[in-house]
Amino acid sequence: MNIVFDFGNVLFEWNPARLITHHYDAPDGKAQFAEALADTLVNHQDWLDFDLGLIDSQQLAERSARRLGLNADGLRAFVDRIPHVLPVFEPTIALMNELADGLHGAHRIVYLSNMPSAFATVLEARCPWISRFEDGVFSGRVKLAKPDAAIYAAAEAQLNLDPADTLFLDDSPRNVDAARARGWRAEIIDQPHNDQSVRKALIAHGVLRNSGQTQM
Repeated sequence: MNIVFDFGNVLFEWNPARLITHHYDAPDGKAQFAEALADTLVNHQDWLDFDLGLIDSQQLAERSARRLGLNADGLRAFVDRIPHVLPVFEPTIALMNELADGLHGAHRIVYLSNMPSAFATVLEARCPWISRFEDGVFSGRVKLAKPDAAIYAAAEAQLNLDPADTLFLDDSPRNVDAARARGWRAEIIDQPHNDQSVRKALIAHGVLRNSGQTQM
């Protein structure tokens, strides 16, 4: 089976409000500031253009700073810092390595992630385990993003995926629905219980046994 991992909230924690809280100093209402900024910064076409590789972090910062009334240099420093500090889900990484080692049968592991090219480059250098994947697709490198059907078609072509023999793990219901619409198997990963959710999905599709023993 082809097992396709998303990155955000599957292998890495993606919590913009928490990242903002750690980066910015707000005199009052810091949590409220972080939640509001995260929502207006990330859930906007400017960030999608960043994910798509249509603009770089400087352009993102300038656009967003004008829109949000923030300092552009400070905002760019925050954005550029993100891939250096994204927390990883160590138990899930360990499970991915088991799959790469063939401990649960012969499965191909690949990835499909909405990720700006600059972030992807930093993460590849920072996290050697990414090289364990056979291949993968980052949105910023193909100028397509989930849940657009075109990125799933591109992944099928680039990664040689048979939809019926492909299991996609993603934290977004929209992304999972889009994968299922193309005939992929797909499961939503519950971020607060990440490693258990990934394991449950793999068990449900016959990749793992309930006992954790190797599939035959």
